[in-house]
Amino acid sequence: MKAAILTLSDRSSRGERADASGPALETWLEERGVATLYREVIPDDEETIVVKLMGWADSGSFDLILTTGGTGVSPRDVTPDATRRVIDREIPGFGETMRAESLKKTPHAMISRAVAGIRGRSLIINLPGSPKGAVENLESVWRAVPHAVAKLQGDPEECGTPVAAPPAGRSLPRALSFVAKSGTGKTTLLEQVIAGLKGRGWRIGVIKHDAHRFDIDHPGKDSYRLTAAGADTMLISSPEKLALVKRHDAAPPIEELLATYFGDVDLVLTEGFKKSGLPKIEVHRRERSSTLLCRGEEHDPTLVAVASDVTLELDVPVLDLNDPPEVVSFIEKHFLDTPV
Repeated sequence: MKAAILTLSDRSSRGERADASGPALETWLEERGVATLYREVIPDDEETIVVKLMGWADSGSFDLILTTGGTGVSPRDVTPDATRRVIDREIPGFGETMRAESLKKTPHAMISRAVAGIRGRSLIINLPGSPKGAVENLESVWRAVPHAVAKLQGDPEECGTPVAAPPAGRSLPRALSFVAKSGTGKTTLLEQVIAGLKGRGWRIGVIKHDAHRFDIDHPGKDSYRLTAAGADTMLISSPEKLALVKRHDAAPPIEELLATYFGDVDLVLTEGFKKSGLPKIEVHRRERSSTLLCRGEEHDPTLVAVASDVTLELDVPVLDLNDPPEVVSFIEKHFLDTPV
């Protein structure tokens, strides 16, 4: 996903006050694998804002455009007015959610006029002017952002899959998906990355996506007999490990798995889940294919890097497939070395 951040402030545009909200949003996005390609500060002038937003959206360079500042009721607070002139369609749920979450902290949230909408293939979201407010508001709607961007890029996946919220007071753990066409050595690289991250002291969780049926309990084992007898959930526990066998009618969404089982790790690595909204590293091997899953065949805005055995010209970093420590260092820098 490629982002741009527009700060609206008369004082900051004149150099009288440093812009704190733009850098705070850029850092927050980077922690989630989103690259901010451009950041700018301009005055609270409606016509200037309209021209800037239209130019950024129509350039096709940005999947996500964030504005910060000018969402209140002061005479110079014109960001929502300018945004409504720019967008093709409004998405009311973003503004409604941000106000509802902010009201838990301050009654002043009622006077926020922030809006969100789409122009072309860009999602535009208004955020408050304070660094804390901007980040908290973006965080409140973030679970829907990757999906909205993917839909703008043409993703045909249904929107109705429920997403479980994390337990109260706790955010979802960071997660990163490794995706690839079969036969590229994805699992081998993932093994090496896990070992490398563990060697640097990080706690790592792993989720393997399997599109087919699988069994971890086998005939002759007590666990198999108990499951076969009809148990819907069966847990095996020993002094050093536990295993859970749980029947379900449909695979839970990835967010539910993260919230339920991975509260004690620093990072969850998944193998597969190529249709999820998680940030992704695609593994590419020249002898397997000349094309990529996330670039070319389709454009996945959540792609953050490609691990390849051949040089590629892409809009994301290209890592050396045969140098696992380089991949480990990339993950550590972008997903682990920054505070949650």
